[in-house]
Amino acid sequence: MFKDWQLAMMEDYGLTETNTGLVNRVARQLAQSPNDTIETAEFRSACISCGVDPDSFTQSDLNQLQKKLNELT
Repeated sequence: MFKDWQLAMMEDYGLTETNTGLVNRVARQLAQSPNDTIETAEFRSACISCGVDPDSFTQSDLNQLQKKLNELT
């Protein structure tokens, strides 16, 4: 089985189906964007390409996404 640090790394890179993992998956996709501002269409496209439902994001998820994007960029 995986060790705790391995699971944490998997979640950080968006390889898990946890809420944090899904947010991180979208953040890593959006971090590749050359744009300084992410428009709704780009956000939705990134979610769909990552297999994440964009309509499932809560305000808390969006805040977590912003924090992760700040870390990555």
